[in-house]
Parts: sequence; C-alpha cells; structure tokens
Amino acid sequence: MIGPSIDPAEVGVTGLLWLFLSYGFALYQGANLISEGSELLLLVPSLAGLVGGVVLPLLGAVPDGAIILFSGLGSIEEAQETLSVGVGALVGSTIMLL
Repeated sequence: MIGPSIDPAEVGVTGLLWLFLSYGFALYQGANLISEGSELLLLVPSLAGLVGGVVLPLLGAVPDGAIILFSGLGSIEEAQETLSVGVGALVGSTIMLL
C-alpha cells in the first residue's frame, strides 16, 4: 500500500459507513462556514465590490487549483495518470454546478 489510506477490508461495512458519514459531515460544516464567512465579508460596504468581484471567485478557484497541483505530483508516469483523474474530477464537478 502506497501512502496513507484505509483498506476497506480492514474496517468492514460499518467502518466504511462511519467514514462516509463523518467525511460528509465535515464537508457540510465546512461549506456552511464558508457560506457564512462570505456573507459576512459582503456586509462591509467599503469592501463589498472587492470581495464580491475578486476575493470570492479567487477563493472558489483555489481548491480547483489545489486538486490539479496535487494530482500532478510524483513521477512522470504516475503524474500523468493521476492528473487525468484530477482533471476529470474537476470537469465533473464543474458540469454538476452547471
């Protein structure tokens, strides 16, 4: 096994369900915090134009760039395969948003 990962055979169905629910909860809480923070940033009248036009789109693009960056790490052969997976995930999430 390469890298830190969890073998599904070791945790069983109950463990996988627990991991799925806890990861979903962490994503849900993170999305709520980001949403509340962006609304609070827009409440500052002097910065509302800058925040709405520059900061929020930039914060939305940072995770996409991180997916592509970390997908391309490693040897050339490994990076080509993982980069295609990262780009595929990015394209799929963009299409789902449309």
